[in-house]
Amino acid sequence: MKLNLKNLSLKAASKVVLKSAKTEVNSSCFFIGYQPQVPENAKKLRKF
Repeated sequence: MKLNLKNLSLKAASKVVLKSAKTEVNSSCFFIGYQPQVPENAKKLRKF
């Protein structure tokens, strides 16, 4: 039971993190002159 709960929570957390990364990659900063560098792995998530 504990193993199933752990796996379920890890899967849920990974989905949340992936969704957040996709959102961050596809958006830009609204402050003029500040846009942090995007890691190469995150560029694969970008929509074209």
